[in-house]
Amino acid sequence: MGNVREKTKVSLFRWFWLIAGLLMLAIGYAILSPYLVFFVYTFVIVWALSYSFNYLWVASIVSTRKVEPSVISEGENVDVVVFVRNRFWLSVPWVYVEDFVPPGAEIIGENKKLLVLRGNEMKLLSYKLRFPRRGYYRIGPIMLETGDFFGLQKHFGSGESQEYVTVLPSVVYIKSFQVSTRRPHGPVRVSNKIYEDPTRIYGIRDYVPGDPIKSIHWKASAKVGSLQVKTNEPATVLGATLILDLFEDDYYPQTREERIELAITTTASISYLLYLSGEPVGLVTNAQDAGESAKFRREREKAFAREELLEKLLSEAHPEFICPLIVPTRRSPAQIQKILENLARAEPSKLLDFAQLLQYISPYLPRDSALVLVVPQITEEVATVIEKLKFNGFVITVFLIKDEKEYQKAVIRLAKFSINVFHITHEQDLFYVAPQKIGV
Repeated sequence: MGNVREKTKVSLFRWFWLIAGLLMLAIGYAILSPYLVFFVYTFVIVWALSYSFNYLWVASIVSTRKVEPSVISEGENVDVVVFVRNRFWLSVPWVYVEDFVPPGAEIIGENKKLLVLRGNEMKLLSYKLRFPRRGYYRIGPIMLETGDFFGLQKHFGSGESQEYVTVLPSVVYIKSFQVSTRRPHGPVRVSNKIYEDPTRIYGIRDYVPGDPIKSIHWKASAKVGSLQVKTNEPATVLGATLILDLFEDDYYPQTREERIELAITTTASISYLLYLSGEPVGLVTNAQDAGESAKFRREREKAFAREELLEKLLSEAHPEFICPLIVPTRRSPAQIQKILENLARAEPSKLLDFAQLLQYISPYLPRDSALVLVVPQITEEVATVIEKLKFNGFVITVFLIKDEKEYQKAVIRLAKFSINVFHITHEQDLFYVAPQKIGV
């Protein structure tokens, strides 16, 4: 509301001078006063020249920026140096420069300065930023304000240069790093399912010549009318794929922000636990990637009021397509960094709910890794998809985030599938999580 009022005030002010000038010109001709007519013409020329020079001064200023480091943890600082240059041969008598700082960042030093720039002169603006929370933050572009010597008008503009800082989520360092006791001799690749547990049947398939007679499922064969073979779950499970639900409507508005941050911390902490345990780990989430907005090039903005310019700079272009964030499950020294950076950029989305996400990714999930679901609730639709995943042989564990009623519902809905449900109400609850407790 304040921005609309400010725009209206600036627009009325500009129209006032135009109407006043025309009125005075008409009066001058009416009373046959050459001095009044000369004054009006002089005023119009001065006004036009000031407008032209203001426009030229804003357009002639360019900037670049250096931000180090670009990836930090919560609570750390980054150094920002802005290089402001007048690329025109004509001096800029005054320009007020302010570097755009994202909401939530703490400014250390001054990110704004009044400058006088001679032709082709460059000056520096340096300060620090502290980021208390995880996220993907945009720094810049600079906001410019300049005007004429008479105070008739001001022009506002922005630069094009902008940089991004990734603030990684916090990680709870879980102390227990025991490896699963189901693994007899250390890591074993089971993607080819050389060793299967005949007591753990997860499905059936059509008979293929060469299948042993003992693997035939006679009751299913009689029902279908063709030979069917039992498929068994592998005897060992390696690592886990973490599936995080960040569908916005799945979180109640009153506690949405707190629970989302706890869900991200939970996912980051379990990922770090599995990484230190030497396990393969991956991530899938229906979140929106804040980094996608960085792909949209920002043009120079112009305005006649600071509030109008600030409103334009706060706006971000967001993609409108469905694309889950995925870090494939594998064992790699860089794996945890990839997962944490993706979690840092994760924002709630309204495009893909959790049941749709599970259905979409299920054909691509490695069957020899456990599934760890980090969710705010388990609906009937989600429980149905989980049942199918369980039937297909996946080892599944659920972490439900801070809601006692939803936790009780999840326990009841998943009890018949023998799926463990952990209730995470605080970061301290993660201290008691160990790999063998989540099916790894």
